[in-house]
Amino acid sequence: MTLSDALWTVYQERCEEGNTDTSNLLFGHCVQISNETGVSIQADTDFMSRIFIPDVKEEDKFSPTSLGIYANDLAFDPDSNEEQYFENSERNNILQLVWRLAKDEKTGMVVPTWPVVVTKQDIRFLNTVPMEVGLQYGFNYWNAVLTEGASKYIK
Repeated sequence: MTLSDALWTVYQERCEEGNTDTSNLLFGHCVQISNETGVSIQADTDFMSRIFIPDVKEEDKFSPTSLGIYANDLAFDPDSNEEQYFENSERNNILQLVWRLAKDEKTGMVVPTWPVVVTKQDIRFLNTVPMEVGLQYGFNYWNAVLTEGASKYIK
């Protein structure tokens, strides 16, 4: 279904209810519909004056690099084994850490430089409210916490 077809369908449903207003059919656009010309869509040039967009510091803006900054591991269960952990992680976490690699100038070998948060699969966010996003820490992390106790960096 094209956008024009979808708008036409919604418009027809509204007409059956007695509403022929097209001003709010497509957010940020002016839509004109008629039997003679069909569907016409134009950008609403006055749109920005009617909405509030807060100023956000550059470092606070959402971006792929900020997605995992506050993510928790949603797979951990102290009673699970390694296999169960990864099953839970596959179901509950969409992010994981991988190491960025670079060539070591002295040895010529590829070495890890810093961890990078990546998605484990293609994702598309459709929700309009904040949600928690899971990050796979890895079973070794949780096993170390359980066997060695809290990290010396956590007070």
